[in-house]
Amino acid sequence: MIVAGALSLPIETERLCLRDFCWGDIDALHSYASLGETTRYLLWGPNDRQESEIQLSTFVEAAAELPRTIYELALILRDEGCLIGALCLYLDDPAGGATQGAELGFVLHPDFWGKGLATEAAAGLLTCGMSELGLAFVWATCDTRNLPSIRALEKIGMIRQETIRSARKTEEGLVDEHKYIFPAP
Repeated sequence: MIVAGALSLPIETERLCLRDFCWGDIDALHSYASLGETTRYLLWGPNDRQESEIQLSTFVEAAAELPRTIYELALILRDEGCLIGALCLYLDDPAGGATQGAELGFVLHPDFWGKGLATEAAAGLLTCGMSELGLAFVWATCDTRNLPSIRALEKIGMIRQETIRSARKTEEGLVDEHKYIFPAP
């Protein structure tokens, strides 16, 4: 895999700081990862404590890999210094000389929903990912029922590319997902 560079961390926005996870983040991570309302539209969770510990271990280990292809970043409220969620950028494997892209994702503790924080953090990560990693595009998927995440993706300029019917199975049955893309200028 050829990557133009690496993200310069931490990434700071007006109200937030995005940094690598560390072992001391377990309580904060588990505080949102254990909630059904947080994970309802995600592919994982809600976590028990052991699942959160495994998840954190995966994040810390991925940060040490070279070349780095996974950025699982802790979302920190700058003024308070507290961890309130996570953002990720998973670099695609550009097999056969394909252009380099990455998947964007985010999760936020429900106490911080509705304040524009996911949008602010995703915009910051998108901007840095495009410029520092030389990505040709960034993509994301979103459960069609998750209206706040849909709004966040659209606010940062991502364009709905398609709707995938019966994309994944959940406890509620098969659900549809929207696929979004943000092409390089």
